[in-house]
Parts: sequence; C-alpha cells; structure tokens
Amino acid sequence: MSELEKLRVVIGYEFLKHIRRKRLYVILGLALVAELAVIIFVPLLREAGGYPDNIMVMAFFLTVGPSLASLGAVFFAGDAIAGEFESKTGFILFTNPVKRTTLWLGKYIACSIAVTLLIMFSYIITAITLLAIYTEIPFEMYQSFGLALLFGGAFLSVVFFVSSVAKGAMGATVMTLLLVMVLFGIIESILMFTDNPSWFLLSTGGDSIAAVYGEYSVILGEFMPEGRELPFEMETMNIGLAAMAMVVYMVVGLVTSIFISNRRQLA
Repeated sequence: MSELEKLRVVIGYEFLKHIRRKRLYVILGLALVAELAVIIFVPLLREAGGYPDNIMVMAFFLTVGPSLASLGAVFFAGDAIAGEFESKTGFILFTNPVKRTTLWLGKYIACSIAVTLLIMFSYIITAITLLAIYTEIPFEMYQSFGLALLFGGAFLSVVFFVSSVAKGAMGATVMTLLLVMVLFGIIESILMFTDNPSWFLLSTGGDSIAAVYGEYSVILGEFMPEGRELPFEMETMNIGLAAMAMVVYMVVGLVTSIFISNRRQLA
C-alpha cells in the first residue's frame, strides 16, 4: 500500500472519529444558537428598531457563528498529537507500517474537513438569513468565508504545534486558547489603542473574518444613540497582511508540529 493510500485511510478513520464524537454536534448547536441570537436580538436592541438598512451591518454580526466554528478547531485537534502520547496509544499506532508524518498529516486533514463543515454550516445560515431579509448576498460574504477557512486552518496548525509539545490533551487545548484568545487578544488590544499594526497576530486574523464588511466605526454606529459617536477611533484593518500572516501560521505551525512529533519519544 502506498503512502498516499495510507493517508486516505488515516483521514477516513480520523474523520469518522470526529463524526462519532459529541463535540462536533455541541459546536454545531452553539453556532446555531449564536446565529439565532443575532437574528432575534439585533432588531430588538437597535434604537430605530427592525433590521439595519445596510446589509453589511447584519452580515457583520452574523459572522459570530463562523468565528465560533473556526474556534472549534481547538476542540478537534487538542488531543490529536498529545493524546497519542498521553494515552500511550502510540505504542500501537507507531508499530504499524505507517510513517508518523503520514499519520499527523492525515489527522490534520481530517480535522480540517470537520472544521470546514462547521464553517459551511454557519455560512449557510448566514446566506439564508440575508436572502430572507435583503433578498441578496453580498460578495463580501464569500471573502469572509475564505478568511474563515484560512483562520480555521491556521488555528488548527497552532493547536497541532502546542499538542506536539504538551504532555496532555487537556493542557494542549487550554494552552492554545490562552495563547490565541487571551495573550494575543491582550497584545492586539494594546497595539490597537496605541495606533500600532497588529496584522501579524493570529487573533487579528480571526477579526478579519468580519472586517471585510466595512469599518467598525460605521458598523457599530448603527447601534449608537442618535447624535453620539464612538468614544475612540478604530484603525481600518489590513486584511491582506492578516491573511498572509495566517498562511504563515498555518504552514509553519503544521511543519513544526510534524517535525517535533516525529522526534518525540513515547516514554
């Protein structure tokens, strides 16, 4: 059996594991609830009432589902590598005639497929909602979809990297969330308020999913009382640089995780 055929078997087996796990359906449910919350509460909370006249505003808020789906990557990949060493299942896997590189790559692709399905699910809801309210789908939604897929792939690579050095699956999951959502988020906020670029942070890549719909000042202005403005100015994000940074995270994170995992010992 060639390595390509072995890779196909690994992908199929790992993807089947994701389908059987409850976490997939939990994230699907959370994404659905998030989208429904936007659909229900946006017209209720607006001072003018009803849905915004600007379709970009509604599309902006509906990206909460895709963003949540992208972050679901951490729950799929947290135990992808660390779990094999923690549970000692590697003693069985590594004795099979399958290269470790093929095994890790198959796991990554299977996780990517699962995350892609989550993101597609959220965007289908977004598309149906926009069609129902505005009878059209803006081109920016397709850009947002592409960025969400890119962010999901980059996030997966970071999770794989952390999983390759972590001692346990839970530690890998928590460490990744703290790194990207907390540490990167704090640094991004500091850079933003000091008028410095933050495109190189992965958390900024996540923000780019919604940034394609327009400037934050315009979007959030829809919810400001008449005559009032935002208390601060928000610099327009460089989406192109953010996308390039996500590609770097995706490639470097995956390659580094495979390199480390191939040299890691079970005992």
